[in-house]
Amino acid sequence: MENLQKEHVRLISLQDFDEINLDYSLLEYHKQMLSHLAKVSNSGITVFDMYQQKHVYTSFNFGGLFGDCEEGIDERVHPDDLYPLMKNGIGALKFLYANKDNVEDYKMISEFRIRNAVGQYVRVIEQYSLLEKDKAGNAWLSLSVLDLSPDQTAFKAVKGNLLNIRENKLFSIEGLISSKKTTELSAREIAVLQLIKEGLLSKEISEQLFISVHTVNTHRQRILEKLDVSNSMEAVRYASELGLIG
Repeated sequence: MENLQKEHVRLISLQDFDEINLDYSLLEYHKQMLSHLAKVSNSGITVFDMYQQKHVYTSFNFGGLFGDCEEGIDERVHPDDLYPLMKNGIGALKFLYANKDNVEDYKMISEFRIRNAVGQYVRVIEQYSLLEKDKAGNAWLSLSVLDLSPDQTAFKAVKGNLLNIRENKLFSIEGLISSKKTTELSAREIAVLQLIKEGLLSKEISEQLFISVHTVNTHRQRILEKLDVSNSMEAVRYASELGLIG
Protein backbone atom coordinates (compact mmCIF):
# COMPACT_ATOMS: atom_id res chain seq x y z
CA MET A 1 0.00 0.00 0.00
CA GLU A 2 2.87 2.34 0.81
CA ASN A 3 4.33 1.84 -2.68
CA LEU A 4 0.97 2.66 -4.25
CA GLN A 5 0.73 5.85 -2.23
CA LYS A 6 4.22 6.88 -3.31
CA GLU A 7 3.36 6.18 -6.95
CA HIS A 8 0.16 8.20 -6.63
CA VAL A 9 2.09 11.17 -5.21
CA ARG A 10 4.73 10.80 -7.94
CA LEU A 11 2.13 10.88 -10.70
CA ILE A 12 0.37 13.92 -9.26
CA SER A 13 3.76 15.68 -9.06
CA LEU A 14 4.67 15.03 -12.71
CA GLN A 15 3.06 18.17 -14.06
CA ASP A 16 5.23 21.29 -14.14
CA PHE A 17 3.18 24.16 -12.73
CA ASP A 18 4.09 27.84 -12.79
CA GLU A 19 2.10 29.82 -10.23
CA ILE A 20 1.83 32.71 -12.69
CA ASN A 21 -0.40 30.49 -14.86
CA LEU A 22 -2.87 29.79 -12.03
CA ASP A 23 -5.90 32.08 -11.86
CA TYR A 24 -7.45 31.42 -8.46
CA SER A 25 -10.34 33.75 -9.21
CA LEU A 26 -11.68 30.81 -11.24
CA LEU A 27 -11.75 28.71 -8.08
CA GLU A 28 -13.76 31.41 -6.27
CA TYR A 29 -16.22 31.48 -9.17
CA HIS A 30 -16.60 27.69 -9.08
CA LYS A 31 -17.12 27.68 -5.31
CA GLN A 32 -20.30 29.71 -5.70
CA MET A 33 -21.63 27.42 -8.41
CA LEU A 34 -20.70 24.24 -6.55
CA SER A 35 -22.40 25.43 -3.36
CA HIS A 36 -25.65 25.73 -5.31
CA LEU A 37 -25.09 22.29 -6.84
CA ALA A 38 -24.49 20.73 -3.42
CA LYS A 39 -27.68 22.30 -2.09
CA VAL A 40 -29.83 21.16 -5.00
CA SER A 41 -28.36 17.66 -5.48
CA ASN A 42 -27.46 16.94 -1.83
CA SER A 43 -24.12 15.60 -3.06
CA GLY A 44 -20.81 15.86 -1.23
CA ILE A 45 -18.52 17.96 -3.42
CA THR A 46 -14.78 18.61 -3.19
CA VAL A 47 -12.17 20.27 -5.40
CA PHE A 48 -8.57 19.04 -5.46
CA ASP A 49 -5.74 21.39 -6.44
CA MET A 50 -3.04 19.43 -8.34
CA TYR A 51 -0.55 22.27 -7.82
CA GLN A 52 -0.96 22.47 -4.03
CA GLN A 53 -1.75 18.74 -3.84
CA LYS A 54 -4.60 19.28 -1.43
CA HIS A 55 -8.36 19.82 -1.34
CA VAL A 56 -9.19 23.50 -1.66
CA TYR A 57 -12.97 23.24 -1.44
CA THR A 58 -15.39 21.03 0.47
CA SER A 59 -19.14 21.59 0.21
CA PHE A 60 -21.00 22.74 3.32
CA ASN A 61 -23.01 19.51 3.51
CA PHE A 62 -20.12 17.06 3.18
CA GLY A 63 -19.65 16.47 6.91
CA GLY A 64 -23.33 15.85 7.51
CA LEU A 65 -23.45 13.27 4.73
CA PHE A 66 -20.13 11.48 5.05
CA GLY A 67 -18.37 12.77 8.16
CA ASP A 68 -15.75 15.47 8.56
CA CYS A 69 -12.89 15.00 6.08
CA GLU A 70 -10.77 18.10 5.70
CA GLU A 71 -8.31 16.35 3.37
CA GLY A 72 -10.71 14.12 1.47
CA ILE A 73 -12.20 10.77 2.38
CA ASP A 74 -9.30 8.32 2.39
CA GLU A 75 -9.43 7.94 6.16
CA ARG A 76 -13.09 6.93 5.91
CA VAL A 77 -12.76 4.42 3.06
CA HIS A 78 -13.38 0.79 4.00
CA PRO A 79 -9.97 -0.87 4.62
CA ASP A 80 -10.71 -3.59 2.05
CA ASP A 81 -11.51 -0.99 -0.62
CA LEU A 82 -8.56 1.36 -0.19
CA TYR A 83 -6.00 -0.72 -2.13
CA PRO A 84 -8.11 -1.35 -5.28
CA LEU A 85 -9.36 2.23 -5.17
CA MET A 86 -5.79 3.57 -5.09
CA LYS A 87 -4.75 1.17 -7.85
CA ASN A 88 -7.62 2.34 -10.03
CA GLY A 89 -6.72 5.96 -9.34
CA ILE A 90 -3.15 5.37 -10.50
CA GLY A 91 -4.37 3.62 -13.64
CA ALA A 92 -6.73 6.50 -14.40
CA LEU A 93 -3.98 9.11 -13.89
CA LYS A 94 -1.66 7.29 -16.28
CA PHE A 95 -4.39 7.06 -18.88
CA LEU A 96 -5.42 10.69 -18.51
CA TYR A 97 -1.84 11.95 -18.70
CA ALA A 98 -1.43 9.95 -21.90
CA ASN A 99 -4.54 11.70 -23.23
CA LYS A 100 -3.74 15.13 -21.82
CA ASP A 101 -4.97 17.05 -24.85
CA ASN A 102 -8.54 15.85 -24.34
CA VAL A 103 -8.54 15.00 -20.63
CA GLU A 104 -11.68 17.12 -20.17
CA ASP A 105 -13.59 14.54 -22.25
CA TYR A 106 -13.23 11.92 -19.50
CA LYS A 107 -14.86 11.30 -16.16
CA MET A 108 -13.74 8.68 -13.62
CA ILE A 109 -16.60 6.88 -11.89
CA SER A 110 -15.87 4.75 -8.83
CA GLU A 111 -18.08 2.72 -6.50
CA PHE A 112 -16.78 1.79 -3.05
CA ARG A 113 -17.59 1.96 0.67
CA ILE A 114 -16.95 4.68 3.21
CA ARG A 115 -17.81 5.19 6.86
CA ASN A 116 -20.54 7.81 7.07
CA ALA A 117 -21.21 10.48 9.70
CA VAL A 118 -22.76 7.95 12.11
CA GLY A 119 -19.99 5.37 11.71
CA GLN A 120 -21.72 2.99 9.30
CA TYR A 121 -20.14 1.77 6.07
CA VAL A 122 -22.24 2.73 3.07
CA ARG A 123 -21.79 2.26 -0.66
CA VAL A 124 -21.05 5.47 -2.55
CA ILE A 125 -20.52 6.54 -6.14
CA GLU A 126 -17.86 9.14 -6.86
CA GLN A 127 -17.62 11.01 -10.16
CA TYR A 128 -14.24 12.64 -10.73
CA SER A 129 -13.63 15.07 -13.57
CA LEU A 130 -11.43 17.97 -14.63
CA LEU A 131 -12.70 21.36 -13.52
CA GLU A 132 -9.94 23.63 -14.84
CA LYS A 133 -6.65 23.47 -16.73
CA ASP A 134 -4.01 26.11 -16.11
CA LYS A 135 -2.86 28.46 -18.87
CA ALA A 136 -0.10 26.00 -19.83
CA GLY A 137 -2.58 23.16 -20.32
CA ASN A 138 -1.85 21.26 -17.10
CA ALA A 139 -4.73 19.47 -15.36
CA TRP A 140 -5.08 21.81 -12.38
CA LEU A 141 -8.40 21.65 -10.49
CA SER A 142 -10.32 18.37 -10.31
CA LEU A 143 -13.90 17.99 -9.18
CA SER A 144 -15.30 15.15 -7.07
CA VAL A 145 -19.05 14.62 -6.69
CA LEU A 146 -19.88 11.97 -4.08
CA ASP A 147 -23.33 10.40 -3.72
CA LEU A 148 -24.86 7.50 -1.87
CA SER A 149 -25.32 4.58 -4.23
CA PRO A 150 -28.96 3.58 -4.79
CA ASP A 151 -27.75 -0.01 -4.35
CA GLN A 152 -26.94 -0.70 -0.69
CA THR A 153 -27.06 -4.49 -0.96
CA ALA A 154 -24.11 -6.75 -0.11
CA PHE A 155 -20.94 -5.22 -1.55
CA LYS A 156 -18.70 -7.43 -3.69
CA ALA A 157 -15.90 -5.34 -5.14
CA VAL A 158 -14.72 -1.83 -5.90
CA LYS A 159 -15.82 -0.66 -9.33
CA GLY A 160 -13.85 1.79 -11.44
CA ASN A 161 -14.71 3.07 -14.89
CA LEU A 162 -13.68 5.84 -17.24
CA LEU A 163 -16.47 7.53 -19.18
CA ASN A 164 -15.76 9.38 -22.39
CA ILE A 165 -18.51 11.98 -22.07
CA ARG A 166 -18.06 13.20 -25.64
CA GLU A 167 -18.50 9.77 -27.22
CA ASN A 168 -20.61 8.30 -24.38
CA LYS A 169 -18.27 5.30 -24.06
CA LEU A 170 -17.62 3.56 -20.74
CA PHE A 171 -14.68 1.26 -20.10
CA SER A 172 -13.22 -0.46 -17.06
CA ILE A 173 -10.10 0.94 -15.39
CA GLU A 174 -9.27 -2.57 -14.20
CA GLY A 175 -9.37 -3.73 -17.80
CA LEU A 176 -7.11 -0.86 -18.77
CA ILE A 177 -4.61 -1.76 -16.04
CA SER A 178 -4.62 -5.47 -16.88
CA SER A 179 -4.41 -4.87 -20.62
CA LYS A 180 -1.29 -6.38 -22.18
CA LYS A 181 -1.00 -3.66 -24.80
CA THR A 182 1.42 -1.63 -22.67
CA THR A 183 3.87 -4.56 -22.36
CA GLU A 184 3.69 -5.76 -25.96
CA LEU A 185 6.38 -3.38 -27.20
CA SER A 186 9.49 -5.22 -28.31
CA ALA A 187 12.96 -4.16 -27.18
CA ARG A 188 13.59 -2.63 -30.62
CA GLU A 189 10.27 -0.73 -30.55
CA ILE A 190 11.13 0.66 -27.11
CA ALA A 191 14.53 1.72 -28.44
CA VAL A 192 12.88 3.49 -31.38
CA LEU A 193 10.39 5.21 -29.07
CA GLN A 194 13.18 6.35 -26.75
CA LEU A 195 14.97 7.98 -29.69
CA ILE A 196 11.73 9.60 -30.84
CA LYS A 197 11.43 11.08 -27.37
CA GLU A 198 14.96 12.45 -27.73
CA GLY A 199 13.87 14.28 -30.88
CA LEU A 200 15.51 12.13 -33.57
CA LEU A 201 13.96 11.84 -37.01
CA SER A 202 13.39 8.49 -38.72
CA LYS A 203 16.58 8.82 -40.80
CA GLU A 204 18.63 9.61 -37.70
CA ILE A 205 17.08 6.67 -35.84
CA SER A 206 17.87 4.34 -38.74
CA GLU A 207 21.51 5.41 -38.69
CA GLN A 208 21.82 5.02 -34.93
CA LEU A 209 20.16 1.59 -34.83
CA PHE A 210 21.65 0.38 -38.15
CA ILE A 211 18.25 -0.36 -39.68
CA SER A 212 16.49 1.02 -42.76
CA VAL A 213 14.20 4.05 -42.65
CA HIS A 214 11.40 1.77 -43.84
CA THR A 215 11.95 -0.49 -40.81
CA VAL A 216 11.90 2.54 -38.49
CA ASN A 217 8.60 3.70 -39.94
CA THR A 218 7.19 0.20 -39.59
CA HIS A 219 8.17 0.23 -35.91
CA ARG A 220 6.55 3.64 -35.56
CA GLN A 221 3.26 2.38 -36.95
CA ARG A 222 3.26 -0.74 -34.77
CA ILE A 223 3.98 1.35 -31.68
CA LEU A 224 0.94 3.52 -32.38
CA GLU A 225 -1.23 0.45 -32.90
CA LYS A 226 -0.03 -1.34 -29.77
CA LEU A 227 -0.40 1.69 -27.50
CA ASP A 228 -3.67 2.63 -29.18
CA VAL A 229 -2.65 6.26 -29.74
CA SER A 230 -2.88 8.51 -32.79
CA ASN A 231 0.58 10.07 -32.99
CA SER A 232 4.16 9.78 -31.78
CA MET A 233 3.81 12.51 -29.15
CA GLU A 234 0.96 10.63 -27.48
CA ALA A 235 2.97 7.40 -27.67
CA VAL A 236 5.97 9.03 -25.98
CA ARG A 237 3.81 10.57 -23.26
CA TYR A 238 1.92 7.33 -22.57
CA ALA A 239 5.05 5.14 -22.58
CA SER A 240 6.83 7.60 -20.26
CA GLU A 241 4.00 7.48 -17.74
CA LEU A 242 4.05 3.69 -17.86
CA GLY A 243 7.80 3.60 -17.28
CA LEU A 244 8.54 1.94 -20.62
CA ILE A 245 10.99 4.68 -21.61
CA GLY A 246 13.08 7.08 -19.55
